[in-house]
Amino acid sequence: MKSASRCILGAAIIVLSTTGFSQGLDAQDTEPLKMTAPEYGNTRWFPTFWNPYTTPRVPEQKMSNSERLHSLIRDGKLRLSVEDAIALALENNMDIVIARAQPAFAKTDILRAKGGGAARGVQGAFQSSALYSGAIGGGVSGFSGSSTSSAGGVTGGGGATDVGSIGCCDPTAGVSFGWDRRVSPLNYIVVSGLPVVTNQTTNISTYFGQGFLTGTSYAVGISGYRQSTTSLNTLFNPTVPTGLTLGFHQKLLNGFGYRANAKFIRIAKNNAKIADSAFRQQVITTIAQTLNLYWDLLVYQENVRVAEQSLTLAQKLLSDNMKQVEIGTLAPIEVVRAKAEVAARQQDLIVAQTNLRQQQELLKAVISKQVDKQLASVTVDPTDTLPEPKPDDVPPLDEALQLAASNRPEIEQAELNLRNQAITIKANRNALLPSLDIFATYAPTGLSGNQLIDGSVIPAGWTDSLSGVFKGNYPDYSFGFNLQIPIRNRQAQADAARALVEQRQLEAQLQKAKNDIAQQVRNAEIALTQAKAQIEAAREAVSLARQTFDAEQKKFRLGESTVFLVIQAQRDLTTAEGNEVKARSAYAKALTQFAQATGTVLAKYHVEMTDALEGHVSRTPIIPGTQEKPATEKPFPQG
Repeated sequence: MKSASRCILGAAIIVLSTTGFSQGLDAQDTEPLKMTAPEYGNTRWFPTFWNPYTTPRVPEQKMSNSERLHSLIRDGKLRLSVEDAIALALENNMDIVIARAQPAFAKTDILRAKGGGAARGVQGAFQSSALYSGAIGGGVSGFSGSSTSSAGGVTGGGGATDVGSIGCCDPTAGVSFGWDRRVSPLNYIVVSGLPVVTNQTTNISTYFGQGFLTGTSYAVGISGYRQSTTSLNTLFNPTVPTGLTLGFHQKLLNGFGYRANAKFIRIAKNNAKIADSAFRQQVITTIAQTLNLYWDLLVYQENVRVAEQSLTLAQKLLSDNMKQVEIGTLAPIEVVRAKAEVAARQQDLIVAQTNLRQQQELLKAVISKQVDKQLASVTVDPTDTLPEPKPDDVPPLDEALQLAASNRPEIEQAELNLRNQAITIKANRNALLPSLDIFATYAPTGLSGNQLIDGSVIPAGWTDSLSGVFKGNYPDYSFGFNLQIPIRNRQAQADAARALVEQRQLEAQLQKAKNDIAQQVRNAEIALTQAKAQIEAAREAVSLARQTFDAEQKKFRLGESTVFLVIQAQRDLTTAEGNEVKARSAYAKALTQFAQATGTVLAKYHVEMTDALEGHVSRTPIIPGTQEKPATEKPFPQG
């Protein structure tokens, strides 16, 4: 029974708890999360005691497109504004759908760390091997020390009893029951009065234990058994021994305090912020991708217009040439040249239309979860236009660099990783210390049972035995300390050194990220400046090419020019108009590049991260055939 009691109470030591951890956490670790991910795990045991033992509910992902997408389809066309394109991407883009798991992963890590487990980490979070080495299961043990009294006090011994160091943090409780009947041949009759003794035993034990982030732990166990025997020389028959064990353990050096024991909770909370930041980074990337695809769609649509206009001019030239050939004022070879030009322009139009259709398919893939039959059968009709240059479209370089430093998710993630590493370093400093633990145990016992006195049976049982326990009739007190000093301490030294090396590496990575982002901002500003200059030059070139073409046509009518020169002027006009479209596209993309480089895409387009996380945008779509926008709604910027 002694060994059984030690096993039962040893199991009580392996407990975890969340009680009292918040007092030792830094203010930076208790900041609320920027976004709201689902909470997993109802840890309240009462009154619905079965909740901790059921699988948490995780909602299924809907793989159908949002209603907004279907509402924008009318008469075989998907009329799409920039605002609705972004809203559809937030609701349907699969990269965003996949990235939504990261904040949820972070919430499960917080739950796991509060239960005493090691954080598993999230995307964007640095996994310090100096922290995770030997972390899982560390500090969990059962009873240690010399012998202890059994539950019934039948066997005993001297010496202090340590309930052992424990982990953290969920409490645990349990009960065990057993029944045994044993027939034992003894080969003697002096002790029991019989050569064969039959014992029948019923035992029961219950326990409760808990550990805390301070390095403190306790365990409470009550156990006893009832044994009847055929032996003739027992004092009580049946006999009912019981026992109570109250154990306390406190770490004083290694494993003491919140820095050593709350490290995974603090890191998990920081990792939740990293997960939010990584999700925001994915949203920024997806919105930038959607904008660039939208701008490209406008460019290809404009290319189709230019190609159609060029074909119209070529067809008109062919018609005019055929008339002049009929009246004999023009050589027939000029009709052949005009037909060749018409064929070339038809080919250009086919290429432009094909590019436009391919671009529509790319945009459909980004703004939908799947290109279903309805979406596949429609054409995308963009309702916005390419942005026009403005004198104040970007802030000065110094202000832009400050915006990037405060808004870019990469810098935020690098700084949070450094914060996590600081927690690791503090925990490893504690791990360098020797182990010094104090403990105290109070283990009274009780004994009772039926007695045969003067031929009469005096009954007694569990109540009498437990009464003796709580009265302390047979007390057992113990206290002591355990000191363990590692000689040379090379493992802890290596972990501490590695944590510092990792910190230096993270500092260098943070500086590199700042340098890269600053360069991206400068490049984006240069691209904007170039795009503006290109637009001005391209528009001037279009104006001159149109004047040249008109003049060449007039000269041709007067007989002072040739078909070749007219065709050449027409080609020059088409090229100039195409260059203007490319310049405007470059400007639109440069605006997107600048907003992405400074981390201001979300603010510029009024994107709420809660909408992105929930997959539902509250903004009303601009449905074709209805009012354009509510009067109370802020105008949506275009570029």
